[in-house]
Order: sequence, then C-alpha cells, then structure tokens
Amino acid sequence: MEQILRRWAQDLVSRYTWLTIRFEYSEKRGVYLVSYSPSEKIDESESFARETMEFENRMNDLYDDNAPLFCDEEELFKLSSEAEVIRYHTPEKVDQHSVPKKKKSSLAAAIL
Repeated sequence: MEQILRRWAQDLVSRYTWLTIRFEYSEKRGVYLVSYSPSEKIDESESFARETMEFENRMNDLYDDNAPLFCDEEELFKLSSEAEVIRYHTPEKVDQHSVPKKKKSSLAAAIL
C-alpha cells in the first residue's frame, strides 16, 4: 500500500506542481492517512478534485475498512512530524561554466 500511495503521489505532484502530499501509517487507526495542501489551490482545480476522488473511491473499493483516509490540510486528522512529504522538485539547471573540467590522466599527459 505504501508503494502505491508513494507512486500515485509522485505522479500527482508532477502534474500539479503546486501540490504537497503528506502521508503516514497510523498504528492507532490501522490505516494510512493522506493529506493534500494547499487547500486554496485544491479548491480551484476541478481536474485535481475529480482525479483524487476517483483514486480514493478505487482505494475504498479495493481495501474497504483498510483503505487510506484522505483529507485537505489535515482537517480530519493530524500527521506526525515523521510523515512522508511529497512535493514537486524542479530539476536543477547545470551551469556549463561551473562544471569542472576533467583532468587528464597522468598517462595521457605523458603521451602528450
């Protein structure tokens, strides 16, 4: 279940770059807890709402009472500081001028 949630969350944040998803397993409840943020952006995105609702319904159909619990901004439960955080990361640009040049090996230097 953890891998399913992680892959799904990574896919979502790659398409909704404003999104942050936090999740963790709750021993007390016996299920995963998943929280989306920021709620302002969530409220503005019909496609996000539709897509997450479909996923949540599939999880409920498959796992019944063991399905994860989902909410926005931890409004239904509080996650611990240990919860996994998944958000969009922009790829770092490589500055060609700052990339160190490879040194020639001593053998190559001796040949030259």
